[in-house]
Amino acid sequence: MIGEKMKKILFVSPTGTLDNGAEISIYHLMAYLAKKGHKVINVAPIYLGEPENMHDEYIANFASQSIETHLLRAAKWWWEDAPGGLPADEETRTYYYRENISRIKNIIIDNEIDLVISNTVNVFQGAVAAACESTAHFWLIHEFPFDEFAYYASKIDFIEEQSDEIYSVDGLLNLELNNLFTSNIRKFVPYSDIEKITLKNGNISRLVCVGRISERKNPLELIKAFSQVNINDLELVFIGNSDENVQKECQDYINKKNIKNINFVGYMENPWEYFTDKDIFVSSSSLETFGLVYVEALLNGIPTIISDNPGYRSAMKIFEIGQMYELGNVEQLTQVIKEVVSNYDFYKKNSLENLEKVQQRYSVENCYKELVESIETLPVVENKPLRHLSKLLTINPPRTVYNSYLGRVKRKVKKLLKKV
Repeated sequence: MIGEKMKKILFVSPTGTLDNGAEISIYHLMAYLAKKGHKVINVAPIYLGEPENMHDEYIANFASQSIETHLLRAAKWWWEDAPGGLPADEETRTYYYRENISRIKNIIIDNEIDLVISNTVNVFQGAVAAACESTAHFWLIHEFPFDEFAYYASKIDFIEEQSDEIYSVDGLLNLELNNLFTSNIRKFVPYSDIEKITLKNGNISRLVCVGRISERKNPLELIKAFSQVNINDLELVFIGNSDENVQKECQDYINKKNIKNINFVGYMENPWEYFTDKDIFVSSSSLETFGLVYVEALLNGIPTIISDNPGYRSAMKIFEIGQMYELGNVEQLTQVIKEVVSNYDFYKKNSLENLEKVQQRYSVENCYKELVESIETLPVVENKPLRHLSKLLTINPPRTVYNSYLGRVKRKVKKLLKKV
């Protein structure tokens, strides 16, 4: 064993933004590791056509934690068959894949990196670069291998072969992956440094749902249950941006059934500031990897009602607080809402009495305990066979590939201008 000397760690991030759970949770892990004295470097994508300053705030957030960030220009950052379509053309995408493997490889060499961590199943460049340099590589998986991420089930052999350790979000995802992989999939709990707020005084009970109004968030199920509750003055509030077609479906149902007291308030930077001491957090989401928004509600002492989707079940297993209903069972959701609203004082007291327990269980030390221990006792890595193909995988194709792409773009622009 190398022992517990300070490590040099390179993270490969999924998006270069802090608007998703994978980026937010591992930002806090990086900050924690940096505070412990480890050198932490982050690489993230900046796409063709995006201005250089587009991610200045993202870089500044990491810099405030003494974390160096490199933005790597990409046509597509994720696997070819991952969500996000196929921008540019195959030659251009291939050029940038190889370019970024090469650049990551150079960062590994220049900084004498001990460990590369890919912070999503959707990226592979870090795994290849680490293998070329016989550097340890961990893969962190946040995504279930079905629906939009079903594609990666076909890549399990590669993921397994190119990982020294694999981690996933604790709970049902971890169980699912341990059934698919031959390796032991270790676990972590996504962490977010949640700001605790003092809830405003409220006059009436409200059901408040936080999160994008999308098909996955399943808002219509909640609207149907609300329409059957029949409690005077009860309101249902949705906070978050909307997918246009989903909001229209919801609004058409509301109009058809003439349902009152439902409000869509749109995006709020800190939705918890909108809550009062009479509110109940409700989510009918059909799929979550873990359910950070549920944890945020618990940490603010808000009574909760959640569906039994895999992510929420995983979180409920850890915290054991709140009310859960069977996804798709509108009648059961209706009854749970009636119960919590009718006995609000009891459920509010229970939420406040369990605050300390939630805070103790949800700390960065506890959430990443197993992963941090593994990082700090990193074994010596043997030479990896992929090193024999290092030059083939990382020497860039002729620059004419990129110039050809730019030429095609310019010709298209000229044609469009002629039509104006």
